[in-house]
Amino acid sequence: WDAASTYIKNPPYFDGMTMQVGHVEDVHGARIMGLFGDSITTDHISPAGNIKKDSPAGRFLQERGVQPADFNSYGSRRGNDDVMVRGTFANIRIKNLMFGGEEGGNTLYYGK
Repeated sequence: WDAASTYIKNPPYFDGMTMQVGHVEDVHGARIMGLFGDSITTDHISPAGNIKKDSPAGRFLQERGVQPADFNSYGSRRGNDDVMVRGTFANIRIKNLMFGGEEGGNTLYYGK
């Protein structure tokens, strides 16, 4: 794996994973990130379109020396979890009902 690649990398969630299913813990204290209506699509959640230079994913790429003209698209960078985590819910038309239907990738921070 090329550790400097902004297109594809070995994702950390496979570290230590085995073929054996381990003990599954209950989830406690979880909160929702968003409340969405019936019209949500996979493109709202994980966009495939262009990466804007002032978006979290765009800033991440620029910090790694990628020029905005070379951003390509979220779809082309789906192999890089660092880009995609910054692109999740980045669709400007997504409506989180926790915000009264306001458009944009908004959520609430509940703290600990």
